[in-house]
Amino acid sequence: MRIFFGATLLEETKDEIIDIQRELRSLVSGARFEGRDKLHITLQFIGDFSSEKVEELYNFSTDQLKQKLVEPSAVDIIGLGYFPNENVRRGIWLDCRDSGTLAAIADSLRTSSKEFGIVPESRPFKAHITIARSKGHEAGGMKRIDLQKAWDEGKLSAKRFFPKSVALFQSRLLPSGSEYEVIHEFSLQ
Repeated sequence: MRIFFGATLLEETKDEIIDIQRELRSLVSGARFEGRDKLHITLQFIGDFSSEKVEELYNFSTDQLKQKLVEPSAVDIIGLGYFPNENVRRGIWLDCRDSGTLAAIADSLRTSSKEFGIVPESRPFKAHITIARSKGHEAGGMKRIDLQKAWDEGKLSAKRFFPKSVALFQSRLLPSGSEYEVIHEFSLQ
């Protein structure tokens, strides 16, 4: 079973992101925009994991998280970008900034998942929301526009938000793309 931990978003935050996607449709070609059910902030990617141990992983991880958790801080969406970079455009993400709460949650989840033999990513945590992916598999599949410039000029914007919960998601890879399902959820509200 392929799983990951992510911060879920309130419906009003998803509405704002859908509005940003709507504006981007006229600016970017070659993109497949993520549906509202896929909007989240990835905190810890686990990958393939034994379905028999999922419950144990979730309980252990959230118990550790409860011991360290402080009041969740607001998250600001401060811009947009392409991933992996400007020259190879396989996706578009919203750049998020918080006062460190999401990073602390991600760090706690990485630490607790090590107990289950999961090797954490070597990259530092970067809060972001993936909102589009390239339709094609070719490098640079999306027409290049300066996303940050569009953001800075006020063509796109979003309000400050608070994450709704920490969820353990199952990700199913289908020919049409991935499909996510929340298996367990720990409220941050």
